[in-house]
Amino acid sequence: MTHQQMFSAHEGNPNEEARLMQAGSPENASMMNGLAIWAKVGLDLGKKVEQLHQSNQRLIARLQANTPVTYKTVGSVVISDAGVNIISLGAPDVGTFWEINNFAVGSTDINVSAAGSFGLYVSGYQGNASPGMGALVDGAIGGAGGTAVMPFTETYGTRQIVVTASEQVYAIIYGGTNGKTYVATMQASVYNVASALGNVDTIA
Repeated sequence: MTHQQMFSAHEGNPNEEARLMQAGSPENASMMNGLAIWAKVGLDLGKKVEQLHQSNQRLIARLQANTPVTYKTVGSVVISDAGVNIISLGAPDVGTFWEINNFAVGSTDINVSAAGSFGLYVSGYQGNASPGMGALVDGAIGGAGGTAVMPFTETYGTRQIVVTASEQVYAIIYGGTNGKTYVATMQASVYNVASALGNVDTIA
């Protein structure tokens, strides 16, 4: 009669445990397949999370690029009969462009009269002379009966006056009172060039 070894439930059968640990056993293969599936799920999930993160970063960058910043600039000049009286209002930084929202020009305040007329120019060159009608974007001259044109204020619509980084904005006062201070102020929306989507053009 063959002698059989008896093992308690607590001890288990070491031969059976060894069999289960063998690489070729069905139980071990099933466990390895399960681990492989979970590893693949984890890898795919990680890739999806990274793709979502990158997509969100691109969306945030586009939102930032298309969100304008309000910029205000002020300039002044003391009128001299001996030269051209220019009030410089600046130029956009490289990589940005301006949409002018409003402009005002006159003496030191709304209740202070200012003789003469003015031209508002956007030009790639600011010298000691008027750039002419080709660069004029607004202006006013005395009307019938010597009607005062300054102080002058105006509000502009979207894309009505666009200034690129290669251009400057300035006003020229004509026929102003010698020795008197004239002031111009301008507010613009500053956009990143990327937000223009190819719609901003400079016409020479």
